[in-house]
Order: sequence, then structure tokens, then C-alpha cells
Amino acid sequence: MKKLLLPVVLILVVATGCLTQTTTNEPPTANIISIHPVNITCGQTVTFKGEGIAPDGTIDAYSWRSSRDGDLSTAATFTTSSLTPGTHTIWFKVRDSNGTWSKEVSGSVVVAAVGQTKPVINSFTATPATIDPGQSSVLSWDVTGCTTVNINQSIGNVALSGTRVVSPTKTTMYTLTAVNDIGTSTATAQVIIGEAPITKLVLPSIADEDGQVRRDGYVSNVPLVGDTKSGTAIEAFLSFDISMIPQGTVLQTASLDLPASDLFGSPFETLGRIYIYDCKYTQLESSDFAAGMAMPGSLYSSTVLITAPITSNALVSAIQARVDEGSSRFQIRVQFEKQQIYRGSGAQTYNDLADYIAFDPARTKLTIEY
Repeated sequence: MKKLLLPVVLILVVATGCLTQTTTNEPPTANIISIHPVNITCGQTVTFKGEGIAPDGTIDAYSWRSSRDGDLSTAATFTTSSLTPGTHTIWFKVRDSNGTWSKEVSGSVVVAAVGQTKPVINSFTATPATIDPGQSSVLSWDVTGCTTVNINQSIGNVALSGTRVVSPTKTTMYTLTAVNDIGTSTATAQVIIGEAPITKLVLPSIADEDGQVRRDGYVSNVPLVGDTKSGTAIEAFLSFDISMIPQGTVLQTASLDLPASDLFGSPFETLGRIYIYDCKYTQLESSDFAAGMAMPGSLYSSTVLITAPITSNALVSAIQARVDEGSSRFQIRVQFEKQQIYRGSGAQTYNDLADYIAFDPARTKLTIEY
């Protein structure tokens, strides 16, 4: 028996006309306009205001709920005085006319039990309130009715009461912040850095270490600077006892009084500018004479007789260096600029007069502040 083979007919259905488009609804957006007030006592009234935006329709439903009390209202705006004590997270959402709900947005309300208040800061002080540089003050505080207490200036969270030693390097305001469910309370305590007391020393020169050294090797305890009638240069030396200044001290100022007891001839016209140098010596010897004309690096110089106390940054620095190294002495050498000019054939000739300044050891003094 033969099988009957039937032809397979492929039927193509061609759809004509426009494609059908599916429209997707865009969800609405909820917005909390206000919750007021946000800190209340149990029984007080809170007003909630919200709104919604529906890109594809209209808003037809609202929903408010509390993390503590559950559903609150289905109105856009409502008031309530029945919130239970505690911190409430409030969620709000809206629904559009297509039945689509928005994402929830949130706010908060803190409800205190009757009689409950914000934290009470009983005290927050700094003792002493004013300190000298390098000293310390003690912060003391006592707080009640709070959950956390924090002090700024890198101190952080602390117990409800306590003390803390602080050593600020500049005047500092400390702020204590106490927080509970009702709100926040703050208090401040300032520590003022006062000016360090200034110690002033007035040091006379040491007569036994003062003196002069001449170019020809002559040494005496009379501090003269200039030259002799024969043109021999003279340098003056003065010494001050700084042993009472503690090592590590930072000097503030220094001034030097070099009153003259005698002025002979015309040293400034003949020998030029006078210079003062930092000089370390022990017992004066002929080798302490500094040969050559005046060199750079002086502490002070002048073209006229010095009649008032003198000071310079170089003077302060030179004394500071002696203090830092633990030296018991600060000593100086005084000389004229042209002390190398001499008499003789082919050389500049002096006026055949001694030209010098004689310092008065009884009135010579070094004043230092630190």
C-alpha cells in the first residue's frame, strides 16, 4: 500500500498597518515640604506638608507613616498631637492616577516625654583660664540628661562628667556639645596663652677682663680704640658675664652702651668708621690683636661717636650663639677701619697726634631681655 504524500503549503501571513507601541508610565515623585516643629514634647502638635509630581497623570493618593507609630495619614497636609515619645523617622509617598506609587522620602521628628528636656550642661570650665606658653590647663565638665558628650579640638567623645588636661600652644576656644533625643546643648571654655614674663639683665663689663691690645704687642686694662701719636693701631676689648642666662633661652632684645670717658684727636676723620665685632678671648694677650683693616661681619658700625645704646639683629644673634653653646662670656673687639695706615716714607702720614676713644668701664653695660 503506497503512502500518499500531501504537498506542504507554507502560508505567509503578512501583517499590514502600524506597529502597536506600548507606553510605560513614569513614576511620580514625592516631596516633603515641611515638618514643623521637629522637636516637641509629647502632646504637642506637629504639622506635616507634602506634595507630589506626576509626569503621566495626576496625584490621587498620599501616604505618611512613622517608624514608631505606623501609618499616620493619607492627606497631603495634616496635623497630629498623638505621636509617641521617641525619635520618629517619617516616610512619605504619593500615587498617580495610573496606580503607580513613588519612592518614599523621609524626615524626622523627636518627641520628648513630658518633663524631658534638652541636655543640661551644669558646668564647663578651664582652670586656670590664662596660662603661660608651655603650661597646662584643666578642662572640667558636668552634664546631665544626654546620650553623648563631645569636646572639639581633637578631644572627641567623653563621659558625662570628667576632666582633661590640655596644653594649647595658642589661645584656644573649647566647645562642649551634649546631645539627646530632644536636642543639642553647647558650652564653651577658653584657654588664653598669656605673654611670657620678660627677664631683663643689665650687665656691666668685667673690668679685670676689659682692656686694649696694640699692634706693637702692648697690652693694658684700659679700653682704648684708635692709634698712638706714632701711628700704632689700638683695639679695645670688653667682656660681659652671661653665665646666669639658662642654656636654651631665646633672647628677645639686646643693646650695648659704650659711653666714652675721653675723645682725643680726630679718630673718625683720620681712621674712618668704627666697627664692633664678636670676639672670644680669655686673658688679653698680644695675639688677640686682629691684623688687617676692618672686615665684613661686624655687629655694628658708626662714623660718629656712639652716644646712645646700640642694637642690631647681629648683636642679638651673636649673644644667642654664646648662650646656646653654654659660654659664660660675651666679648667684643672694637677697632677702626683704617688701622693699617702707618707712618713712613711712601705711606699715608698721620697728623703726629694720638687719635683715640677711651671707653668708660664704669658706665659700659650690656642689656639683655629674654
